[in-house]
Amino acid sequence: MENENQEIISRKFNFKKIFSKVRLTRKNIGWWFFSGFILIIIIGIIMSWINPELTYFAPILWIIDLLVLPFGEDLASIDYRMPTILEGLATGASLTFWISIISVVVGFIFAIFLAVILVNRTKLFGLKMAAQFYVDFFRSTPLLVQILLVYFGLPSGVISLIRDMGISTEIFAGTLALSLNTAAYQAEIIRSGILAIPIGQTEAARALGLTTTQTMRYVVLPQAVRMIVPPLTNEIINVLLNSSLTSAIGVTEITKRSQSLQARYFLWPVFLIAALYYFVLAYSSSKLTKKLEIKLRIPGLGVAND
Repeated sequence: MENENQEIISRKFNFKKIFSKVRLTRKNIGWWFFSGFILIIIIGIIMSWINPELTYFAPILWIIDLLVLPFGEDLASIDYRMPTILEGLATGASLTFWISIISVVVGFIFAIFLAVILVNRTKLFGLKMAAQFYVDFFRSTPLLVQILLVYFGLPSGVISLIRDMGISTEIFAGTLALSLNTAAYQAEIIRSGILAIPIGQTEAARALGLTTTQTMRYVVLPQAVRMIVPPLTNEIINVLLNSSLTSAIGVTEITKRSQSLQARYFLWPVFLIAALYYFVLAYSSSKLTKKLEIKLRIPGLGVAND
């Protein structure tokens, strides 16, 4: 009986197996990164309870001290400024996140219509030519120029309507420009996904009596969307990083706030912290879409790890 209990315990507590799962590897480095970040915040909160003179950002300040020490800088004398800097950049990071999400979603919806028009063999009354011109224009001109065109080209009636709704004109123009830009790139991604679906599936759907629209909606697009997750991940990260260009029209996202804080405190490490915010957002997006890619992959259609 005792031997059986020991065997049960050894099965439940296989320390070698547990250690193999939690040890630092390339696959779980993201888990370690976020776990370490949360642990640092918890330590800071506990220390602020023990010593009210310390803020819960104190451990982060010490880490930043170690990073900038080789450059001859010392952040210990400016601890009182760091909460303001981190809070300001966190607000900018929140705005960056929402601008990017809205731009990707709106661009994706528009890109589906563009891709369907581009793969259609008929002329569609000039829609195919217009869609191709749209894609070529937004892929062949700088995003910064597009943002300025949208911002300064908004009609006065639209500006009045936006302000009446309580929406910032700068945020609206920046989000619209990013949406239009990413729609062109996503349209090409979706188009390539549609063309990657074997033609036999389309022929089989038509043989079963489905119309062209039904075939595209129920057979082709569901598979194409699942196949384009990897390239779509790159586009999401590009939109996230390119959102920094909206600072040119006054959108107070991470880059704009870091410029304001640097001008106020004359501290170059503000840009280092801003870069860390961008890294956390982009890395998190990459990991989430990687999980989505694994969950949605279609065995047998050329997706990796089938």
